[in-house]
Amino acid sequence: LSICWVLPCAASSSCIHHRAMTWRDAASNDAAHFALVAVQRQAHPLQALSSRLRFASEAPSWVGYLPQELQDKISTSAAARQLGQLHGFGIAFETVMKEKGSGQLRALHSGAWWSQRVWSLSRDSKGCREVQQVLEEAQEQDERLAVALELRDGDGADKGGVAFCPGHVWEALRDPFANYVLQKCITVLCRDDLTFVFQELQQKGPEMIQQAARHKYGCRIIQRLLECGPADQVNDLIDCLLHDAINICAHPYGNYVMQNLLDQSTREQRRRLLHSLMDNVTLVGNENENVYVSAVMVKIMSVAQREEKVQLARALLRVPGLLRKMGSTRHGHQAAKKVLKTLTGSEHEEARFQLYGGGEATVESRRKAARARRSETQA
Repeated sequence: LSICWVLPCAASSSCIHHRAMTWRDAASNDAAHFALVAVQRQAHPLQALSSRLRFASEAPSWVGYLPQELQDKISTSAAARQLGQLHGFGIAFETVMKEKGSGQLRALHSGAWWSQRVWSLSRDSKGCREVQQVLEEAQEQDERLAVALELRDGDGADKGGVAFCPGHVWEALRDPFANYVLQKCITVLCRDDLTFVFQELQQKGPEMIQQAARHKYGCRIIQRLLECGPADQVNDLIDCLLHDAINICAHPYGNYVMQNLLDQSTREQRRRLLHSLMDNVTLVGNENENVYVSAVMVKIMSVAQREEKVQLARALLRVPGLLRKMGSTRHGHQAAKKVLKTLTGSEHEEARFQLYGGGEATVESRRKAARARRSETQA
């Protein structure tokens, strides 16, 4: 089983390609295409087994046939991480088996020039570029994973038989150079191989994750995880961020995380953020926080459903003088424009009056002034 977990993807891919080429020589292009699809569907039965095991809440009967060492590690890991309730066995089993497989990967690449040096190189301005180049030019996914494992395995890894002790992920997240290496790892690794990043963040707790979203470098890592992580873990991450949505929206770095979140969130999660903004629309009038919250409002007005846009526009309209304040800021004026496009009838006229302060007469005077300036420029 431990060998199965580290089966090189490249070997499976070459096998698929070889068998498909055999069929292509014997049949037409269409027949070869369907044959290739059929092989691909059957090429990785271990991935299907892994998915089933991950959500197992109880140990299957065959666990008793595993070596006693593995049985002890699985039970120790589950107890240490308090995974005994939901999906307890599946997560503990996956953690231990991947840890065992990672040891074999490290042994395979122990002769590489970067072996045992990834963390020290990542914290250097030149070294971080070299590590990123290794990740980009690696021919096999196993080599990329071996590099990433050196970020995962901190000084306390594997002590006491407990997998996933604190590694270097949290340090890399806050480092001016190592954060680029961690970003590259997230973008080039398979989604399932990113579990160690999510697990180390979860060990830090929700407040630290929310702090990372507001960090100068950490916000980049959170955005990459939202874009590239497994769907179930991305959903958990989004839920964690939504608990502190307003503070993150009003932050110079955090607002970019919330804008990215809107592209990856479900409709229900988007509604939660929408209601949080509606309940705190007065923040938009704050000169210090206006620019950042308004940027998130522009984004949500771009991706939300029609009825959601109307709700937010009406909430902004109900605060006297708010649209006028928004109209004089960098992002606020874009949000104000979207409010005008969203509202209709009397609400649209009221929004125009709040923005321009004098209805159509003021609008016409502004147009005349603009025409006068253009005439002077031409003259």
